[in-house]
Amino acid sequence: MTDRAASEVLSFALVFGLVVASVAIVSVSGLGSLESARDAEQMNNAERAFDVLGDNMADIYERGAPSRATEVSLGESQLYTDENVSINVTVKDSAGNPTTVTRDIRPIVYDGDRERELVYEAGAVFRVERQGALVLQEPPFVVENDRVMIPVVAAQSSSVESTGGSTVLLRANNRGTDVVVSDSRGSVDSLYFNISSPRNELWRDYFVDDPDFDCGATPIETINGEEYLECEHSNPRVVHVVVYDIGVTIDR
Repeated sequence: MTDRAASEVLSFALVFGLVVASVAIVSVSGLGSLESARDAEQMNNAERAFDVLGDNMADIYERGAPSRATEVSLGESQLYTDENVSINVTVKDSAGNPTTVTRDIRPIVYDGDRERELVYEAGAVFRVERQGALVLQEPPFVVENDRVMIPVVAAQSSSVESTGGSTVLLRANNRGTDVVVSDSRGSVDSLYFNISSPRNELWRDYFVDDPDFDCGATPIETINGEEYLECEHSNPRVVHVVVYDIGVTIDR
């Protein structure tokens, strides 16, 4: 009887231990799956918010809206305006006379989990991850054979701003428009687009896909310690370059 009772207790302990271990394994793996699903959904929501941000910005620089606000749900992520990037556009006429515009632009960055970012920069939206990066929304440039229009979407803020852990409003206000070049006579000989950005490679990918632009054999150059991308359109003829200054703030 004693041996039988001990055997039953041992069997119960083994079964109970197996059940507890199984529950623990399922709980841990299930929790990881839930966290991955939550993170993926959060990133998808952020992408939809940046789609709306792109449309709202377009309302300002394409349709002249005075202001727009975009709601972004952050959860455990952050939204911030990053260090300025520099854009330079130079247009030369048939006599070689240059017209140049340079703007410092604030990228708007959603910093998600696992080193995943969304970036709104000069009218383009990029997704950056450890495995690589891609262009989600191309900049609003129009390049058609001998006709080029470059809208420089110059998002600006007085300093780097950052917030996290809540739902925020990204406010954008129209600060004016500067028509730098408006030549419909076909007298433009060349156009150079130059940018210094942590996302130079993504800008290069965009321009390389356009046969009218030439970014050279070694498109990323280092000047005074900064990397620059320069791409040339050698026969644009009709050119319009317009700068849209847009003030941005992040409000809780």
